[in-house]
This record gives sequence, C-alpha cells and structure tokens, in this order.
Amino acid sequence: MRRERVSDDIYVFTSDLYAQVTASAVATEAGIIVIDTLPFPEETRLMKDFLEGLGRGKIRYLINTHWHGDHTHGSFLFEGVQLVGHQKCAEALLELGAVTLQESKESSPELEDVELKVPDITFDEGDMLLHLGGKSLQMVLTPGHTPDSTVVYVQEDKVFLAADTVMPLPYFVWGNREDFITSLQSILEFDSVESVVQGHGEVLLRGEIQEVIQSSINYLEVIYERVKRVVDAGQGLAALGRIDIESCGMSRIPLNGLVQDLHQANLYALYQDMTNSSQG
Repeated sequence: MRRERVSDDIYVFTSDLYAQVTASAVATEAGIIVIDTLPFPEETRLMKDFLEGLGRGKIRYLINTHWHGDHTHGSFLFEGVQLVGHQKCAEALLELGAVTLQESKESSPELEDVELKVPDITFDEGDMLLHLGGKSLQMVLTPGHTPDSTVVYVQEDKVFLAADTVMPLPYFVWGNREDFITSLQSILEFDSVESVVQGHGEVLLRGEIQEVIQSSINYLEVIYERVKRVVDAGQGLAALGRIDIESCGMSRIPLNGLVQDLHQANLYALYQDMTNSSQG
C-alpha cells in the first residue's frame, strides 16, 4: 500500500494488490472521515492503523462512493463508525452486494472474513453536506460508472475525492455512457480545484485536471461513433478488436495495462446495447 498527502489534512492510500484502487481520509479537529476502503482487509487494516495513530481523534464517518467491492470490502472493519452513502448505493449493496461478495470470496481466499455492510446514513435528493471539525464535505451523485457513483468535494481544501467517476479510462459497463459524460462535465464546472483523487491510479494536479477529464469525455464520444459504424455496417463482435484504445485518444499504459481490458469491455457493452436496441 502506498500513502501520500495531498493537503495538510487529506491522505490518499493506493492499493498494491489490486488495480491501484484508492481510498482517502480527511483529518479534522473533531475526528477523521474515511472515503472508501481498499479491496483486501490486509491493506485496509494498515490504513486504519495509520489513521488511528495520527492523534487526530477517532474515525467518525466512512463514506461509500459506490457499491463495488474494491471500494467497500473493508467497511466491516470500521466498527462503531457511521457509514454514509447515497440511497442508490445502499440499495445496490442490498440487491447485488452479497452475490458479488460471495463470487469474490470464491476467487480470493483473502476475502473470507469480509462481511457486507450497508450505509446507515443516506441521502437521495440533491447533494449532502457533511460538516466535521472545520471541514465541509460535499457529496454529489455523479452517475455513469454506476448509477450510485458519488464524488466527495472537500470545500476548504478544494480537493475532489472522485472515486471511479474519474479514472485513467472511464468504465461504464455497470452504468451509462451518456450519464458519465454529464457527470464529468459537472466536475469541470467547479472552480479552482487543486487536485482530483482518482478511484484508480495517480492523483491529478491542478494543471492537468481539465485536460484529463476532457480527454475522458472525448473518449466516451469517440467510442460511440466507432461502435456505431460497426453496427451500422452489420459487422460482428470481432470487428471491435480493430478499435484500439490509442485510436480513441487514450493510452494503454495506465493501471499496468488494465485499461485495455476496460476499453474492450466498454466497446462490447456499447455493441450489445446498440444491437439490442435495433432488434427491439
């Protein structure tokens, strides 16, 4: 696990074990707010031990940005901590969480002790503002990666804890491409953001934020047009293999090459959606 500090009071923890997943923590005068956990208990325990040793008080809240296990598997380790999330996140965990957790346990014995936890403080309409110890955390629903995806903006530090709404490659197989574009555009409307913590990969600094997010928007638009040509020409799934990630304006290097797999999954999801729509 790698640890870094993006402001005086905000820490980011990056997994060494799975896809460079990130979790974050905001240390306040009245305790600590954790945003997401790491995929495996081993690393989440290290993160929790570090935070409890900071001398900044107890961990008071844990925010789930969305229901996916690589961000929520560690929630059960935070006993006595209030779990916060969007209502859609709570619903998704109840509907899908147990099944996907069991599937994950079958392939990863390290998850044997993981227990499903669901947010007990939720919001639905509009944004939610969490105030603690001089910090204001604004939670905003940003669907696209998943319907329940949420970003957390730390107003005093001007730091976006963006989870999987911002990644080295936008991935929408569990969500919606059009919603993703709208959500990314909404992030660009925030003024003077100092840094963006991606759900996977490196922290984005002020000078690169707009370019990176605009590149993601462009990618989501380009792949739609590329897949549409394949469908309109009556070509099969094999034709998707010729739509390489570079020709869509992105690099295959980030996340140790995992983005190439995400890209192909995006293309397949779009193809299936378009062909199903045309048949309907």
